[in-house]
Amino acid sequence: MNFIELTNEQRRQLIDAQQAFAAWRPASFELEGLGSLVWHTSKGRRYLYEKHFKVQKSLGRETPELVRKKTAHDAKRKALEPRVKQLSKRLDQMSAVNRALNLGRVPRTTARILRALDREGLLGSHLIVAGTNALYAYESVTGTIISSEHVATTDADLVWDNSQSLLLAATGVKRAGIMGILRSVDPTFTADYGLNATNDQGYIVDLLCPDTDDLQRMNEKSDLYATPMVGIQWLLQAPKLEQIVIGEDGLPLHIVVPEPRTFAVHKLWVSQRGDRQPLKRPRDVAQSRVVGELVQKYLRKPFLIKDMPWLPNDLKSNLKHFKKTISSE
Repeated sequence: MNFIELTNEQRRQLIDAQQAFAAWRPASFELEGLGSLVWHTSKGRRYLYEKHFKVQKSLGRETPELVRKKTAHDAKRKALEPRVKQLSKRLDQMSAVNRALNLGRVPRTTARILRALDREGLLGSHLIVAGTNALYAYESVTGTIISSEHVATTDADLVWDNSQSLLLAATGVKRAGIMGILRSVDPTFTADYGLNATNDQGYIVDLLCPDTDDLQRMNEKSDLYATPMVGIQWLLQAPKLEQIVIGEDGLPLHIVVPEPRTFAVHKLWVSQRGDRQPLKRPRDVAQSRVVGELVQKYLRKPFLIKDMPWLPNDLKSNLKHFKKTISSE
């Protein structure tokens, strides 16, 4: 069996956890983004400083306007802090139940990486999740658990929309590029000639991007570069699916993946490419089929050209074949 449906108890718990996280996430991000405003006195005069993590800058000498700014800022923090604290406590309390009910699906390393990317504001705006880890989003939206043979993985495929710059100055990323974010999650991550990152447990992170002539460069000092791949742009052109899923630690996280029909069609197309590794082709086909089945059974979305205008012409022309393969046993 490719998947099983969640029980009513699992559904209730998942919905409760998703609702709590949906309330916690924007409040937590807003609180983190506020930073701190602190007065410093120098030579008998007060100056207001803004602190974000280890970065501090002066906003100038005390003025009525800066006094009002700090008063409003402190009031906002005072309102947010107890809300975030209470919601965090609730999520922590729910985590044990989530694990007991087998809702903790996303591997720990994957979950930690996605949380870090989400905090940096990159997930969904600059990066989406592809590959095997996308299946956790399709589970969540359909209320199912996919068989472990289809989701077990020790890597993560991140797709970079290279129309968006990943340069630190452009995005406001606080750490030293993608590798810096990965190392904040696990200091053992190292770059393999800049093409992917691997930690000491053998977990691999691939950064993929469309194969275009106008490829933007990453930060020149960064040690991780995007690998251009033919056909990857189709995943970016498709609508995005955003879901709240549960990590193995029992805590929820935000994930952004391609629209599931596009994922299924693209996976099958990848399996048919002459340069695809033979060992990976059967898994590609199996994942294509299981996602296609979930789409048709639970989301009830047909694989019709008129309903998928974002698909490229070469996939549209072969959609009948794709539908037949995806739906076959």
